[in-house]
Amino acid sequence: MPLALRSLVSGFEERSAHFGQTSLTHPLPARPDLFIEIYLAEPYRVSHQRQDFEKSPEVALVGPHGVGTTRLLMAGEIRAFSIRFQPGAIHRLIRFDMNCIANHGVAMADVFGGMTTGLRDAVLGAADFSSRVGAAERWLGSMSRGARPLDRIDIAARALLESGGQRRIDALAEWAGLSERQFTRRFAAQVGLNPKVYARAVRFNAMLKARKSQPDTTWTELAHAAGYADQAHFVRECRELTNSSPSAFFADWTRIPST
Repeated sequence: MPLALRSLVSGFEERSAHFGQTSLTHPLPARPDLFIEIYLAEPYRVSHQRQDFEKSPEVALVGPHGVGTTRLLMAGEIRAFSIRFQPGAIHRLIRFDMNCIANHGVAMADVFGGMTTGLRDAVLGAADFSSRVGAAERWLGSMSRGARPLDRIDIAARALLESGGQRRIDALAEWAGLSERQFTRRFAAQVGLNPKVYARAVRFNAMLKARKSQPDTTWTELAHAAGYADQAHFVRECRELTNSSPSAFFADWTRIPST
């Protein structure tokens, strides 16, 4: 990835699956992810807040989620190309208030307007994953020339992400030279969630990934390593962030098609 994009983009992914005559309904947890997703075949159908499933737009901009009330319905042939962003990157690119896309996804064109067409056409016209990455990088390179420089809110959000959500919010606010109330307001506008909710989502997703990579490690051991007071604390968090128990949610979560 070009050096100029590394402060904006965390990576690129592509998922593919073919469900034939079957389908998969999959719950999603609260999560810190910020990404653009372009569907190369059949789009997902998405339900928020227990509402009916609706077809995702051809190019979706998905913000971080502080709640676990989103479900995906996948059927037919699924092929999705994703650009995954650093926290605060969309705000840096277009000065957009990220509160507007917290806890849901929108058509990218609703936020980026006509600039969406260039990205969509370049990615859909590319022959393979490597070419799609190159097309996305060229589009992002053009967009990044007007990007706002990193500030202390952006750096604090990265610190939370890199620490697995285990940084004190009051200490980050003091480091940023802001009151905790000012820090919280600016963080939500730039990142999409307030810092405490963002940290909870980061920590929970770090826990899920640790469980996936260390399947023989107990939930209790992983909970302590992730910064939870005890397993009961983690179980409460899981129920609040997924509406399910850890074992039941993890069994469903691992069914999502991988990159």
